[in-house]
Order: sequence, then C-alpha cells, then structure tokens
Amino acid sequence: MVEEDVELDLSAALEATSAASRQQLTLYIPDKDRAGKEIGDQRRWVLAAADLLARIGGGVTIMPPVEGGWYDAENRVVIWERPVLVYTFVNAEAFMSLLDELRDFLHRLGRETDQGEVLAEFAGAAYRITKYRGQP
Repeated sequence: MVEEDVELDLSAALEATSAASRQQLTLYIPDKDRAGKEIGDQRRWVLAAADLLARIGGGVTIMPPVEGGWYDAENRVVIWERPVLVYTFVNAEAFMSLLDELRDFLHRLGRETDQGEVLAEFAGAAYRITKYRGQP
C-alpha cells in the first residue's frame, strides 16, 4: 500500500506566531585543553556562549555535559572529555549582524583554553577552527 503525500502547513496547524527556523547553530564548549588538562572555567564559557546564541536566535538551550573524545594523533590516544553543547535556532538577520562577534568568541575560546580545535555546527555541517586570531 502506498501512502499519498499530504501537504501540511505545520506553522498554521500549531498556530505558531512566527515562521519556522530551520538552521540550528551549536557550539561545543570543552572542559579540557589540548593536553587533556581540565580548563577549570567551563561554566564561564558556557554562559558566554549562551548569551551570544540567545541574541542570535532569540533563545538558547544548554545541554548537560556529554561524553566525547578526540584523537590526539601525535600521542596516539583518545582524549576523553565532557563538553557542553549550547544551541539555538538561528534568526538570519541577527546571525548576520553578530557573525563577527561569533567568530571572535570562537577564536578567543580556542586561544584562551588552549584548544587544538574548536567546533561550531551549523545547519548540519561542522566547522573546525584550528588557528586562532591573536595567537602567535
């Protein structure tokens, strides 16, 4: 049996007050540096990210720490950590106006917490930053 395609205006059906946001921006806030040492001030970075993302999307969600790891090819080990994911659904106009501030935040995060890589995920694509502005 083949089902027919059904068109649905979910915004109208839910009586949503604004258009649907389709693009999610997620920042991964680490708890360790590139050597596996705890950075000690993860919460400060989480709150700074949340403030910025709330301005970009009108709201923000902070996930509890998750378990993750990254491969340190030089030492041939996985560095395990508990990053916090902070995300919003993007308002395009706010996103464009705050893009420089977002870039500066991510570079400052990488530089000041001695990261090998900072990750931002946008619309299903991962953006990796490994060289930070202001770093020799």
